[in-house]
Amino acid sequence: MSDYIELPPPQKELEFPLMRAIEQRRTKRRWDPVELSIQEISNLLWVACGVTVKETKRSKSRRTAPSACNTQEIQLYIALSYGLYRYEGNEHRLKEILSDDIRGDIGTQKMMKAAPVGLIYVSDFSRFKSFLFKEEKDKWLTAATDTGCISENVYLYAAATGLNTALLGLVNRERLQEIMGLGVHEKVIYTQSIGRALSK
Repeated sequence: MSDYIELPPPQKELEFPLMRAIEQRRTKRRWDPVELSIQEISNLLWVACGVTVKETKRSKSRRTAPSACNTQEIQLYIALSYGLYRYEGNEHRLKEILSDDIRGDIGTQKMMKAAPVGLIYVSDFSRFKSFLFKEEKDKWLTAATDTGCISENVYLYAAATGLNTALLGLVNRERLQEIMGLGVHEKVIYTQSIGRALSK
């Protein structure tokens, strides 16, 4: 088995109006347990922090969501029934990290464990090189703000495509970091559960 899953190109043309997506954006904690398709996963990850302008010798790449000083310190992981993967935006692919199902560990609320998709937002503090990030509290504030921008992209995409989602702050971060094998400079900021809306 390959260590990578190549994702299909994201579908960037949606007929759902942006203003309606903003109006209908909500935190919804109930979902159909059926897994999302690989196309839906591709769309979701690209919306979250996919690359819109490729890196050159003179400049870094640009993403769908902003980050302070374009540090791009947020690493996006996705927990699925068949494993944990890190999203590599430049190649638009998934790198396998674990073959275990860790969705039950992304939040402390029982209702979140039934979600077919779990996103984990990890900040690489070693990327904070600027004098603006001297204090630890500044790094945490910046990472939380950058994660907020990414998660809102996910909320709007969910509203436009019939998905339910909830950003999770109730997370056992130390346990999750240990499970994921993260370094001391890598911090779990938030997680986010996603699944198709239940049929009415």
